Amino acid sequence: MCIFKSPRAPAPDPAVEAERQERKEAETATTKANKQANLQKAVTNKKKGGSATHSLLSGSGGGIGFYNEYL
Repeated sequence: MCIFKSPRAPAPDPAVEAERQERKEAETATTKANKQANLQKAVTNKKKGGSATHSLLSGSGGGIGFYNEYL
């Protein structure tokens, strides 16, 4: 005999369940639209060009082994 048996959860109301499902689908659709808009914005704002290599010797911080306590 099991004394500490947990009670069963009541069955969800079909009307409430349908409303929750509709709300979830609407949120999913908005999230998808927002992701698509952000992707389009990121693609249009992407900088074009290569990455230039900067000299370590002529920079303001000096080269390898140059120590400046104020940087």
